[in-house]
Amino acid sequence: MAVLLFIGLALVMGCSRSPEAKKARYLERGDRYFKQEKYREATLEYRNALRLEENNAHAVRQLGLAHYQTGEMGQAYRYLLRAQQLTPDDLDVRKKLGTIYLLGAKPNEAREQAEAILQRDPKNLEALLLLAGVARTPQEIDGLVARLEKVRQDLPGQAKPLVILASLYLRKNDAVTAERYLRGAVSQEPKSVEAHGALANLYLAKRDNAQAESELRIAADLAPVGSPARTRLADFYLLLGRRDEARKVLNDITAKAPDYVPAWRLLSQIAFAEGKLDDSAKAVEMVLKSRPGDVEGRLMRGRIHLARRETPQAIQEFQAVLKTEPRLGPAHYQLALAQLQGGNVQQAKAELKATVTTAPNYAEAVILLAEINLQSGAAQVAIEDLERFVAAQPQALPAYVVLGAAYLAAKRPADAIEVGRKLAGAAPRDPRGPYLIGLGLGAQGKRPAARQQLEASLNLAPQALEPLAQLVSLTFADRQPAQAIERVKKQVALVPKSAPHRMLLGETYAAAGDLKAAEAAFQQAIELDPNLMEPYVKLGGLYAAAGRYDEALAKVNDAAKRNPRDVGPLMLEGIIFEQKGEVTKARESYEKALAINPHLAPAANNLAWIYSEHGGDKEKALQLAQMAKEMAPDDPRISDTLGWILYKRGVYQRALSLLRESAEKLPANPQVQYHVGMAYAQLGDKDNARKALTAATSTTAEFFGKDDARKTLAALK
Repeated sequence: MAVLLFIGLALVMGCSRSPEAKKARYLERGDRYFKQEKYREATLEYRNALRLEENNAHAVRQLGLAHYQTGEMGQAYRYLLRAQQLTPDDLDVRKKLGTIYLLGAKPNEAREQAEAILQRDPKNLEALLLLAGVARTPQEIDGLVARLEKVRQDLPGQAKPLVILASLYLRKNDAVTAERYLRGAVSQEPKSVEAHGALANLYLAKRDNAQAESELRIAADLAPVGSPARTRLADFYLLLGRRDEARKVLNDITAKAPDYVPAWRLLSQIAFAEGKLDDSAKAVEMVLKSRPGDVEGRLMRGRIHLARRETPQAIQEFQAVLKTEPRLGPAHYQLALAQLQGGNVQQAKAELKATVTTAPNYAEAVILLAEINLQSGAAQVAIEDLERFVAAQPQALPAYVVLGAAYLAAKRPADAIEVGRKLAGAAPRDPRGPYLIGLGLGAQGKRPAARQQLEASLNLAPQALEPLAQLVSLTFADRQPAQAIERVKKQVALVPKSAPHRMLLGETYAAAGDLKAAEAAFQQAIELDPNLMEPYVKLGGLYAAAGRYDEALAKVNDAAKRNPRDVGPLMLEGIIFEQKGEVTKARESYEKALAINPHLAPAANNLAWIYSEHGGDKEKALQLAQMAKEMAPDDPRISDTLGWILYKRGVYQRALSLLRESAEKLPANPQVQYHVGMAYAQLGDKDNARKALTAATSTTAEFFGKDDARKTLAALK
């Protein structure tokens, strides 16, 4: 008896381990998870079943439907297409395929699926909805209206036929009839989420936000917690700038349906937009916990790395996305940004070209590629790309701005003026239109007309610095320094807390020869923004030129006594000691400033330079320069410091990217030109090396490395 029992148990255990039994268990668990809307767990079970039977029709079908439910349309399409081949009469599979075709702008394929469904089920509303989505001509729309009117007579009390009819009347621009049908739909089926959502869309189109909100809230209350109707309400609040209400809706969803990924995605996007990178990262991890391969989640994680300046991790993340989705334009674009952040300009250009190839109307990519070409001197290439783009996308106004700059770089001011006029006509409140016109007129020597346009630009944007700087330049060209000063003072009164405007005032005073007033303006700029590098440099230059070192140090000491935690006096002290050649004391001043404010970019930059050029910890110099770059990414002097440190370490390509950026912004600085010239020489670009080194050595100003610049230039000749 014991032997028979043992044999029976062995047979049972053997059967439970057989491939058929395993497959049955995988399918059963997959179906249970699918019913519970745990789609990630379901997909794992169905995949296990397919390992045992590659063409199991049920597993293939369910995998396609699970991916469809989670919005992974690429994966869904692959499995649903196989499912259709295995079971051609499965109408649900055809509906989902038709929807994917519709979303993918393949109307003929969507229509084919809809007609195949209607042949078997002439009253199938999902198929009729598909046909409504692809109907384009008046004849198609009218024919479908007549067809639906017949169908709805056989389906009394159902909202869906009325919703579809409303969508068709909207195609006919008959909003009144559409609203009548939608009101009828919610009257016949008050609990129809679809009807309330469609009515909300109509009110949104009419800009009746109150009614739209009411319908969206009804739809959200009727729908399951983890459903698109709930996230649509959050989207609506975001559209109106009501982030707190959107966040409240989303937090409620994630608390009650923690596996609902779209809500976590939106929470991550909100936090990212608010600069709360840690909160954004936490939400992304919830997305990827549910769906490890989620493309949007991985893209957001890469963007967070990028915002944190974790460049290698960002590049790795975007490359992983592209391995899965090689033609995804946003991933190529984000990878381009990461490559730029890493100083890899050529790789960035390659990714931007890939972006434009896959998505020709991707405005940000087209514009950034044009800007890079413009910075590298390829103005004509930028012009050709932008002319082609604005011809296809005439409403892409930012492209006109860069196109105008490219025309100016190519010495085509008349074309720049024309672009400015187009921009001004399309967006009369945009200050960039008159600014471009003013630049073009100035380049043609038409100063009064240029001044008029620049004033118009300032009237539209009083805080804009560039039009004011151009006005100052024109006024000095007319030899009217007093008028230039008064014009800047007038604008400073409108933006009294702007450090860059005080900086410009100081420069204007200095150019007019009023060094005392310039000194006061530079000090005011530092008080307004201690992280602004330029006023420190200008003040140091003033003191050095006047030889007023002791007087300046006395002022600095007085200021430091009044407020020991103020980094401004310490920064000035360091600059004065540098001007006097007392490097050790300068280093101590910058170290004290950093002890008070560890993120003070000017102090980190200057200390990095001392460590690099006057003996010190070279690794510390690199760390400080990188930190300064993170804090003030657009400062050309910081780019010069970091670029030169990298040059001395043999990282020539990245060094050149930074030094070229600095040289473009500081073309009159001989030391910066020396640095970029040496980088060009190391990379074999003799023409650009000669040009930069000639600019550096032709000045009468002395700078550290001038003899080296002369020797290198002689060797190049």
